[in-house]
Amino acid sequence: MKTSLLSLVAILGLFVTTAVSAAPLAGPHYPSPRERARYEAAQREQARHIAMERARLADQRRAEQRRDAERARFEALHRHDQGRSYGYNHR
Repeated sequence: MKTSLLSLVAILGLFVTTAVSAAPLAGPHYPSPRERARYEAAQREQARHIAMERARLADQRRAEQRRDAERARFEALHRHDQGRSYGYNHR
């Protein structure tokens, strides 16, 4: 009986220590004002980097469109298909 009582106490002790170590010590973590400010600053910085990257890609896209339009205009001006041999006028 002494052994079973001792084993019961040991089991209860192990159960209690496991439950205490697994349970959170406090409630949900609320960041301090300093942590919150640092987090918000990091979010703003990340948003700024994303906006800069989007603006860079938009500028690049506009430059490519402008270059393509200039190339098309140049080729239209320097085409030599209005001569005598254009189309069926070569007879």
